[in-house]
Amino acid sequence: MSVLPFRRSQRVQAEAAAPRPATRSLLRREASGTVLDVVDVDPLLLNRYGRDAAMSVPAIAACRNLICGTVAQLDVDRIRGDERLDAGTLLTQPDPDVPWTQTITDTVDDLLFRGVAYWLVLARDGAGFPVRARYVDATLVQLDESPYLTDYSRLLGYIVNGTRLEPGDVLAFHMTHTGVLAFGGLTISAAIATMNAARRFADVEIPAGVLVNEGHELSQTEMDETVEAFQRQRQTKSVAFLQGMKYERTNVSPADLQLSEALSGWATECCRLFNVPVVKIGASPTGHTGSSLLYANVAQNTAAYVEDAVAPVLVCIEQALSGPTVTPRGQRVLFQVGQYLRADPTAAVDYVTALVAAGIISTDEARTLLGIPPAAAGGTTDITPGRV
Repeated sequence: MSVLPFRRSQRVQAEAAAPRPATRSLLRREASGTVLDVVDVDPLLLNRYGRDAAMSVPAIAACRNLICGTVAQLDVDRIRGDERLDAGTLLTQPDPDVPWTQTITDTVDDLLFRGVAYWLVLARDGAGFPVRARYVDATLVQLDESPYLTDYSRLLGYIVNGTRLEPGDVLAFHMTHTGVLAFGGLTISAAIATMNAARRFADVEIPAGVLVNEGHELSQTEMDETVEAFQRQRQTKSVAFLQGMKYERTNVSPADLQLSEALSGWATECCRLFNVPVVKIGASPTGHTGSSLLYANVAQNTAAYVEDAVAPVLVCIEQALSGPTVTPRGQRVLFQVGQYLRADPTAAVDYVTALVAAGIISTDEARTLLGIPPAAAGGTTDITPGRV
């Protein structure tokens, strides 16, 4: 007996005839307001409308801005073999209304926070490949998938802001994770709760000192007069006299009121969500205010940042834009990572050498990253460690 109840063509017709449920807006907020209106943030709410709440954490905003800023400053190449082709409008300004930096920044933002991003195809060339596209907020897009796991392709289309579109009308970018708002909900909510606690402590009026009565009991009026007299003496004289009283200073430091150590610890945890070295945003691996960024490890930190935090985003975008429905066969799309690394030649060489040694890129690709033309035929092209 067949597992499927009826043939696919019959099922598609039946689904088309059946009434579809109303599309629920993913941007709807509750009447109580935003997530920031409450002290304890429910991690489950972060994935729904918590991007603004997450960006209120300075460490998260710094990591996001650092990664988005790095990707936005990189040019994109269209490659066919060893030949560099004209990038075209899709890789220079896909949206006619905004520059490339805005489109790619919004795309990376969605990839980091939600693990997925979408472009709406606006125009195609004579061969049917996209030449214009517009970024669409991921919260406005829903997948229309077949419930049958045996289908060759389960993607039936996309529902964009309530309108159903064919699969080819949308370019989808998928990260290797579900987004920081999903797997980092507990960390983000705890960081926000700590920030709110620090704000409450900072708003509390704490006296600089306390007068302790060591004599007979005083009335409220006498206590007020004693405190006022002592305060006037402190303002006008360098020496104050107390009889039957003892003055004790309040041993509460600003660091205690601002929960500095706890906030530094959560800043480190937020950096781990984005795989960003903590010293890149001025934090510390130990959770304290000190920094371990030294001249000796600048290259290592830069290479680790590019490899761990930026490279996964670049690969995601490169693969999506190099797909068979986006780019002609034999062509591929690559970011010029060397533009960022060339500011530190040592870090650039260490990075590309490690990629060649791991078999991730070829020697000519490594030379391209460094801004060096491919080696001439018959020349030395092996840059394996120990052979340079």
